[in-house]
Amino acid sequence: MSFLIDNDLKDRVRTAVDIVDLMGSYMELRRQGRAYVARCPWHDDQKPSLQVNPERQIWKCWVCDLGGDVFSFVMQREGVSFPEALRMLAERAGINLETEPKSHRGAKSDLDKKSLFDAMAWAVEQFAQCLTKSDEAAEARKYVQSRGLTDESIQRFQIGFAPESWSWLIDRGLSRGLSAEMLESIGVVRRNERGKRYDFFRNRVIFPIRDAQGRAIAVGGRVLPGSANDQAKYINCSETRLYSKSNQLYGLDLARDAISKQRQAIVVEGYTDVIMAHQHGLTNAVAVCGTALGESHIRLLRRYCDSVVLLLDGDEAGQKRTNEILELFVGAQMDLRVLTLPEGLDPCDFLIERGEAEMRKLLSQSVDALEHKIRVACRGFNPLIDTHRANAALEDILRTLSLAPRGNMLSDEASRLRKDQVLMRIARQFGLDDKNLRQRIREMQSEANRRRPAVADIKSPERSQLRFSEMSAMERELFEILIDHPELVPAALERFPMASLNSETAKQLLQLYMDLELAGNDLDFASIMSAVEEASVKSLLASIQAEAEKKSVHSTIDAEQRLFGMYARIASFENQAEDQQRLRVLETNQLSEEEELSLLREMVEQARSRQGLFSDKEV
Repeated sequence: MSFLIDNDLKDRVRTAVDIVDLMGSYMELRRQGRAYVARCPWHDDQKPSLQVNPERQIWKCWVCDLGGDVFSFVMQREGVSFPEALRMLAERAGINLETEPKSHRGAKSDLDKKSLFDAMAWAVEQFAQCLTKSDEAAEARKYVQSRGLTDESIQRFQIGFAPESWSWLIDRGLSRGLSAEMLESIGVVRRNERGKRYDFFRNRVIFPIRDAQGRAIAVGGRVLPGSANDQAKYINCSETRLYSKSNQLYGLDLARDAISKQRQAIVVEGYTDVIMAHQHGLTNAVAVCGTALGESHIRLLRRYCDSVVLLLDGDEAGQKRTNEILELFVGAQMDLRVLTLPEGLDPCDFLIERGEAEMRKLLSQSVDALEHKIRVACRGFNPLIDTHRANAALEDILRTLSLAPRGNMLSDEASRLRKDQVLMRIARQFGLDDKNLRQRIREMQSEANRRRPAVADIKSPERSQLRFSEMSAMERELFEILIDHPELVPAALERFPMASLNSETAKQLLQLYMDLELAGNDLDFASIMSAVEEASVKSLLASIQAEAEKKSVHSTIDAEQRLFGMYARIASFENQAEDQQRLRVLETNQLSEEEELSLLREMVEQARSRQGLFSDKEV
């Protein structure tokens, strides 16, 4: 299996392209629970057979036995190779492959990604220990307590402290064998004009930023009250191979299950806002990481939910930001609601002063963002009298509404009803017929469609080379465990020899895991999908993951127990086969009496050993 292109570049393109957006531009998708379905274009599909999982960013048609990720969809859809699919998706995401750093385009970096993850996890642990144990962190502990954060929250979010030193972390790293270059590569160390490296975070409370899999990828720092006035209140790591602020949401690793279950996310602006929300039971809260909420964040959220409440500080700047991002949500067909807190309070202070019940009451009264748009557009004049301003405001409102894709099954009955209600209200407010408003929206959509490039005809894909159906039940269970529990991969590779697998498909998949582990790659599902470039392998992995997800809700046995139980069964089968072979040898009557006795004695000894009994020699 080939790994021709650096995984960092594949990851960057993969995370920048949302699979629902991509496939929705080719076919009609419909929401079905937490997933989407569509009629498969590669067979005569009378009912939606193609399934899209927005959380895993994979797709699968069981009838065709095709599936995979965004790359394999483009490969199958357009009949192109992996490098061509990568280029097409990079162009779609606005990523210029020609300007990518050399290490992203081919040659493997000396600082491999696993080492970077390990270094960041180490740095986060140093900061956390400093906060809880160091005398230098006394003021930081007082500040954290003054913000109402509990010890449980401090531990859960791994809050830490960086002391007032230019080389505290560098010195500790060197004593541990971590170079300053490595720490610079993860963004916690920087260089001055003379090229000398120094600790970037000093005298700051540290908030680790983790990816959706819970791995530390960056940190943010909040200066302690009373520090020098010229210091920024908050600073974050610079962007690194691990961290891109436009693709991350603080707290998502802890919030994603609650977001998926409630189908709604609460987006706040600060680290302590998120922590305090979780502390008060609002476990679906996340925050942006030092940047405005953008398209990438919305694509990320749409993997888990359909609705977002934007919880803003009660200031003018917070209210202005709402209008700026509304169009992004309408275009992505996500429901956006807005809650501006009273009296200039931020979410953390509001929860401390008024509690969870009052916050939930306000959340239930949050204003629909389209309603907010109408109020802002019509503020300060009468649309029935001031026709000039009314026309400008109307065009602005209708242009926003036109961003919702036309004729797409993604917009369910509730969304269509809401749009009808908005149009009726606009018609009344501006004294117009709602039919004229609908016609103007259609005109705007037609104009936008004419500017879009044409979509190519669907091409029939080649059949998968590796087949999910070829694997035995035990082989499927093995890889289902490895996909859901990548931490068990090393143990599985050590205990399951290639000879224990029967199907060629399972053997190739085990070899893939061996090759990736040997190369130092991450072994979680997303990283495996990025690493492989063959469409048939991506399809196989998507099939296994889908089966693993179905079974996960019914499984009552710990994954590690399942894994070692399988190993015991395989060992038992091998022992039985070995015994049968020995019996066949005895039945040939070709052994001498001494050889027969020796073979029987060996069989007895092995049987006693399997049952945990001592041999006669050991007694």
